[in-house]
Amino acid sequence: MAAIAAIFAVQALADAQPVLAFPLYLAVVLLVSMQQDLVESLAVAAAAAVAVLLAPLAAGAQPADVATAILLGAVLVGVAAGMGELSRRSHANVAGAQRRLEELTEAEQRLRMTLESASVGLALADLDGRFTQVNPALAAILGRDRDGLTRTSLVDVTPALDRPAIVDAIELIRRGDVARWQGQVMQQRPDGAEVPVALFIASLPAATGEAMLLVQATDATANLHADALRECAAAVRQVIAALPGLEPAMPELLAAFRENLGWQEAHYSSSRAEALRAGDELAARAWQAGLLAAEVGADWSAVAVPVIDTGDVVGVIELSSRAMKRLSDDEVSMLSRAGVEIGQFIRRTETTQALRRSEADHRAIFERSPIGIARIGGEGELLEANPSLLQMLEHDVDTMRTSAWPDMMRAYDQAAARAGKATFLAGITDGSCVQVRAATGAGSWLWLQLTATSIPDSTGRPEHVLLMIEDVTAVRETSDKLAEALEAQRAAIENLEKLDTTKSEFLSIVSHEFRTALTGIQGFSELIRDGGLESDEVRAYGGYIFNDADRVNRLIGDMLDLDRMESGRMTMRATDVDINDILMEAIARASTSTVTVEFKSDLDARLPIVSGDRDRLIQVVSNLVNNAVKYSPEGGTVTLTSRVEGRYALISITDTGIGIPAEEIGHVFERFRRVRSGAAQSIPGTGLGLTIVKQIVEMHGGKIWVESAVGHGSSFHFTIPLAPEGAAALQLRHG
Repeated sequence: MAAIAAIFAVQALADAQPVLAFPLYLAVVLLVSMQQDLVESLAVAAAAAVAVLLAPLAAGAQPADVATAILLGAVLVGVAAGMGELSRRSHANVAGAQRRLEELTEAEQRLRMTLESASVGLALADLDGRFTQVNPALAAILGRDRDGLTRTSLVDVTPALDRPAIVDAIELIRRGDVARWQGQVMQQRPDGAEVPVALFIASLPAATGEAMLLVQATDATANLHADALRECAAAVRQVIAALPGLEPAMPELLAAFRENLGWQEAHYSSSRAEALRAGDELAARAWQAGLLAAEVGADWSAVAVPVIDTGDVVGVIELSSRAMKRLSDDEVSMLSRAGVEIGQFIRRTETTQALRRSEADHRAIFERSPIGIARIGGEGELLEANPSLLQMLEHDVDTMRTSAWPDMMRAYDQAAARAGKATFLAGITDGSCVQVRAATGAGSWLWLQLTATSIPDSTGRPEHVLLMIEDVTAVRETSDKLAEALEAQRAAIENLEKLDTTKSEFLSIVSHEFRTALTGIQGFSELIRDGGLESDEVRAYGGYIFNDADRVNRLIGDMLDLDRMESGRMTMRATDVDINDILMEAIARASTSTVTVEFKSDLDARLPIVSGDRDRLIQVVSNLVNNAVKYSPEGGTVTLTSRVEGRYALISITDTGIGIPAEEIGHVFERFRRVRSGAAQSIPGTGLGLTIVKQIVEMHGGKIWVESAVGHGSSFHFTIPLAPEGAAALQLRHG
């Protein structure tokens, strides 16, 4: 304001026109507008405008001069307003730029902290691969300090074998042919040791200056080790599946351990005495304990893996190396599993060899038996006749097929009709025998005793018939006894084969379950015994021991229940039962445990009482609910429903779990049968629960079935007969 007043005073003293003083007023307005806010600028401009107008008005100037003064005053106010707005925007832009600068600085600090704390190796390099910035993780992987790495390049730390690949990758990125490259290569540490690395290189275009390379390196040692373990396990299983016996398979198995796991020597001892004679204490320890034993020295290492068949050690595989090699937990587990699988393979090959010997013996019996034997097809046609039969009837094979056998089958049917027995084709499974008269090729007549035995195919359906033909003309009684002995032998062979198969399944599954539980009990017991644990650790380990012991107890209970059911020693105490109460009780029990699913119930409140054994029905529902929870994902849903279906109560337990493959649905209720695909392989179980459930439901007079789709869950349905009064009331209500 002082400047405006001074200019006005000079203008008045000089009696100058406003046009002459206007530039001075304008300069003052511009200076104020650039430094002050809009209000102050407008105030100064208004004062200047008044000063411009005052002189013409006071002097009584012409209207044209007054108009000029007004225009000049308006110009001053307009300039002040425009410059004030420009100044405001300029200040705002400066403040915004300052904020963006602060944000960029903060983002750069966060990025640097992220780079420094990253668990993978990260670095920036120029287009020649020379490091410019390295994080601690990469320095640790390469065993070098960060300053040293910035004085070298990616090519320098790559061994000669992999160096061409790195050079080619950098060249491709420099030329712009590719934007990124990744692969697995070896990197070299200062001491010459090589470490496998998963390497990723990408181009980082720069806003200014030359583009850079982003280098990411991840130590792949653990992944390679895991791949080696998987490849070794796969190689062992492939050898077991492809070769017929232990003698040709063992060299291949030992080679698989050497080549995949890096052991230099591998040896197999087939007896404990062999290990003791060789003075091999490590192998002897594995024989005695039945557990993997290992020793590690400064420049050597060795491990002895017991080969276990149904709980017994039948051999030891010893692996050794002329370098220190520490076993990981995964390698210990893989070797232990391989020992069990090889033991099972040994048992299978011994069983197969025994069956082959048995088959050879049976063929010898067929060819050399003094008794006539014929093999008959399912349609009654003669497939094969042994030499004794051809000699007995004095026919060749063609005559036997075309005339002698059809006549003999008609005679069989006539004799069976007289004895009240089924005809030959209708009674091929009854194992009964009849006596007929047959003519020989020379015209003589013989009394023949025919004994038919059906031989089933893999599905259990009769595939063909084995016919024993004896000449009982002179020695009927003696031949009768011989026929009974042969029949008993056949039955014994079938029973032995069935028992062997059942025993194999039983021992394979149960031994695994028992050993798993007992290994846990033993391990945690040793930890508690050795002491030095906190009280909460002791309680936790005690809980693990209790859970494993409870698992064994449940397995024993399931086996005892199944044995009582199959032997007919289990009885049902039928009473009136409210099945809805049982369903709600099952939900309450499951909800108190560490359940991670949501339970829903859709129960028919008017469902009549059923007739059954309450304890056994609780066992059925609890087993199905526990299975639904076990095979459901975190946060899944298990739904229980009850409905009336005719004279039965229909119960359904539905989950949103992993589901059952279509090819497995027909086998889920078989003894020891479990789903062997997908995620279900890792879920423990013996395959007895659903077998027991099916037995209990059928003993109640109901039936059970399952509907399922992989990835969409499963629905188990079963029916239980309504109590007589409940069924009658339901019938009356519907009437």
